[in-house]
Amino acid sequence: MPEGNNEWVKKAAVVAGCTALAAGGTYLVYKKYYAAPGAVTADSLKGDGNVFFQQKNYQKALEKFDEALVQAKENEKELRAICHQNAAACLEKLDRIPEAILRCSDAIALRPNYIKAIMRRANLHAILGENEECLRDFAYVSIIDPSSKLLDKSFNTFERVHKQAVEKEFHEIMLQRSQGIDFPIPETSVLEWLCYSVVKDPVVNAVNALKTVESQFDSILSLIKHKKFDLVAHAAIDELQKEDSNYKLECMYIAARFYTFHNNPKNVKEWIDKFFDYYNSLDDATKNSDHAKAYAISAYSILSETSDSLEQAQEFVDKAKELDPQNTDPRFGFAHLAILMKQLERAVDALEYVIAVDKDHPYARFYLNHFEFTKACEQQHMGNIHNHIVKMEKLVDEYPRAPIFTYTVLSNIHSNSGNFPLALEILDKGLKAYPDLSEFVMLKTLTAAKNNRSMEGNVEDMTQVFIDLCKRDPNNFEAQATYGKICSGKKEFDKAIESLERAIMLARQPGELQLALQELVLTKASREAHYLIETLNPSQFAH
Repeated sequence: MPEGNNEWVKKAAVVAGCTALAAGGTYLVYKKYYAAPGAVTADSLKGDGNVFFQQKNYQKALEKFDEALVQAKENEKELRAICHQNAAACLEKLDRIPEAILRCSDAIALRPNYIKAIMRRANLHAILGENEECLRDFAYVSIIDPSSKLLDKSFNTFERVHKQAVEKEFHEIMLQRSQGIDFPIPETSVLEWLCYSVVKDPVVNAVNALKTVESQFDSILSLIKHKKFDLVAHAAIDELQKEDSNYKLECMYIAARFYTFHNNPKNVKEWIDKFFDYYNSLDDATKNSDHAKAYAISAYSILSETSDSLEQAQEFVDKAKELDPQNTDPRFGFAHLAILMKQLERAVDALEYVIAVDKDHPYARFYLNHFEFTKACEQQHMGNIHNHIVKMEKLVDEYPRAPIFTYTVLSNIHSNSGNFPLALEILDKGLKAYPDLSEFVMLKTLTAAKNNRSMEGNVEDMTQVFIDLCKRDPNNFEAQATYGKICSGKKEFDKAIESLERAIMLARQPGELQLALQELVLTKASREAHYLIETLNPSQFAH
């Protein structure tokens, strides 16, 4: 064969080969785009969507993801879930948030553990202000993948939404409260009045002296003696409805006093005003009797502790002093208000006056030492702190019964320093002075658990203790809040929510209310998340 001919053959072979390759490439392209629907075709469309998304052509990217969904087979759940999630990303960029949420839900329905889709939906709910749904999705992820980096990345969003949800509930509750509601009365609120502050209150003395019930007034005193505190104000008002009642002065005072325990300022004012209207209508002989003056002084004590300012409170203390200079009870009301107004020095002055007038007063020294201890803590003066702790312990040994807060403070001091046996000893003294007091039973249970160090073996016992506490004193905020938290940790969400809602109703201080609301909001989110997981992916909780 000639050289030239050989060269021509080579060229012809190359051309033929290239033509064949081109034809094969065309076939492959045709097969890719026009063959029967399948994973390859849908996957390619998804890839095109990703390219358009990177180019910020979100509408075109959305179209490609939707085309991929049309092409995808029914059993290609993973691919379809990704396409829905990617479509949600496009819709978010296009500011079509509600549609984006729906597409996230479609993705999650196909792939229940799809963290990226769940977190996207959480953040989208946050954009729309749908706080409950947002927190539910955060809880969802924290359950199935607590170490997810996406949780850390969105923590600020979670924190903001949680705060918003709590604040919304907080403001609604405070608005309702401003209109006047009767809080359930916790045992400790009344015990301070009954057992370790005033010494000349006529109702306190009548309750302590009560042996048998011989009149309707005695039946009201019996309610107090048997700790039926929530019934007392209404029972007193019922007695006042009787035209021939012989206990009008007494019942008006009791109504006002117990509305202070109900934390209902509106009703306190109403009944204090009625009390003094009636008191001032009495003839001079009756008004100046020791009996009537004792009630008037106690009413001034209420006015002192519920005043808008310390100056106003002092006016009521002075009016009470005019009636009986030796009756120091109103000074306790003044000191209580001074503490609330963060005027510690004024509170100390009031208690020093009490001791100057009545050097054997059984409770004033406890309060005075407590105020000085608080001051030392604020100043971080370790020497004074130690001295006041020692003095507190001596007072507990010297007197048969100390105020409840003294036992609580001492037990907490020893517990926090790791001396659990001594903390338990203090609480036993408290329970001897106040048998079955729910606050002490609760603290003793928690302290004993810390002392044993192993919480696992004590969980069921602790749970039962708090169940009993809530039954014994259903108006104990701490018991209800703690039991709610225990139930939430055990995933007994309905019980947890019931207890936390009770704690919210009992919360008297804004700080208590916020703490209970924070726990309730998270518990509700966890309950909804568990329900959703069980619905979408029952195997997640299978044993």
